[in-house]
Amino acid sequence: MGAPRPARVVAAMAVAAFLCGCGEAPDDSRVLNLALKTAPNRLDPAFVVDVSEGELCALLFQGLVRFSTGGELIPAAARSWNVDEDGRRYTFHLDTRMKFSDGKSVRADDVVYSFTRVLSRSTLSPRRWVLDRIRGADMAAGDSPLGIHASDDSTVVIELTEPFAPFLSMLAMPAAMIVSERGTGEIPAGSGPWQLSRWERADFVSLVPNPYHPARSAQLDEIRFRIIPEAFTRVAEFESGSLDILEVPLAEVRYFVDDEYYSTLLQSRSELRVYYVGLNNTHDILGDVRVRRALNMAVDVERLITVLAGGEGVRATGSVPPGLPGYRPRPAYPYDPGAARALLAQAGYPEGFAMEIWQRDSPEGNRLLEAIQGYLREVGVNVTLVRREWSAFKEAVGAGRVDAFFLDWFADYPDAENFLFPLFHSSNTGGGGNRVSFLDRRVDDLIEGASRSMDPGVSAILYARADSAVYAQAPWIYLYFPRSYHAISQRVRGYQLPTLYLGGDYGNVSKVN
Repeated sequence: MGAPRPARVVAAMAVAAFLCGCGEAPDDSRVLNLALKTAPNRLDPAFVVDVSEGELCALLFQGLVRFSTGGELIPAAARSWNVDEDGRRYTFHLDTRMKFSDGKSVRADDVVYSFTRVLSRSTLSPRRWVLDRIRGADMAAGDSPLGIHASDDSTVVIELTEPFAPFLSMLAMPAAMIVSERGTGEIPAGSGPWQLSRWERADFVSLVPNPYHPARSAQLDEIRFRIIPEAFTRVAEFESGSLDILEVPLAEVRYFVDDEYYSTLLQSRSELRVYYVGLNNTHDILGDVRVRRALNMAVDVERLITVLAGGEGVRATGSVPPGLPGYRPRPAYPYDPGAARALLAQAGYPEGFAMEIWQRDSPEGNRLLEAIQGYLREVGVNVTLVRREWSAFKEAVGAGRVDAFFLDWFADYPDAENFLFPLFHSSNTGGGGNRVSFLDRRVDDLIEGASRSMDPGVSAILYARADSAVYAQAPWIYLYFPRSYHAISQRVRGYQLPTLYLGGDYGNVSKVN
């Protein structure tokens, strides 16, 4: 029979049963119920900028390549590929079985169209940078860039302006996913294993199998992603059986890990993800590196990890997570309120100053920022916390209209470059990812040099130097790299927690009554 369920689970199930009435519960054994923390805004690969949108697009669309659940790069629309010795020319051979959800075959011209669409200045894609190393990309105002062409219906050749080691991994990102020129409406037709069935904004997104995909699910009729921003509500829904998979909120980690019943349901991973408070480097006060360093020294990050993250995190002394080539441990900013006050005085703020930190509303973020607010108050910095819904928050932060903001960054692909180029290269200032407007030519050169090198050892050294150079200038209040836990319902079979959020695979997932 298994371990008895905790009392609060039984209570939640009783409430659910009462709300459902006296009849038999409907059979949902072919529907997988999941939750998203934020509502997607667009489900068009050219405009995907957050995790919720990316997770959905990775199911609706596919690129030439994709990530497996273990984070390895594997074939998708392309069955094979080869790269010339100089690292500039890529040849992809398409899997001729692949079809869009409207039944049309995926052809090489569709790849050319999709890439050209993202690169075109008229599209205004915020992820244009994913493909802008293709030769002639700057000329793509309507015509195809010079560096991509279809040799025949099933062969695509892509040429880069210079070698770029992470390029193949970047082709698994949403911006490089293939759409059909024949698509209508705001969501293009995709060739992923799932297709959109219904989208009730701010409520749920329903996906059903793409009947033309060779790896379509034989066990599930639907994946329903419900929009549930509140962490407590997500936990209650999982406990009542209304959710099948739960990302355990930070505040609940210790409860789930230590509980006899829940601990048997858990899968965990060290996240390729970093939490931080971004500081606007163009701000009148925050533009001073002494002020930014003082803010780092004012916050007891180790205490935050212990109390608010259940001890499940590694302190960040850079943006590159442990486990990626290019990560290096380095001395952290010490927790030293006295030294922080001295630095503020040197910078001309002996009495401190006032600032705002923006956030998207969430219980986890609220607790973390309230603690940071308290620490900063101790050194004379009076923080006002500003809460906004996700789209308004994202727009204001991308436009550089805020003093500071709390965010996390997930890896789109497992490479140190993904934690440096989007976040700190000067070409990505604003919505491209460098939301703190960090500008440093030496850092740009180090990132570019690392990405051009086809020697992984050389790249790792240069990425580590870039990470150190950024950390010394403290463009963020650096927090930590989390470890996440997911609780999987006993009814679910075959689910494997992906290393990357783009690596979700539900083809072999099933449910039992």
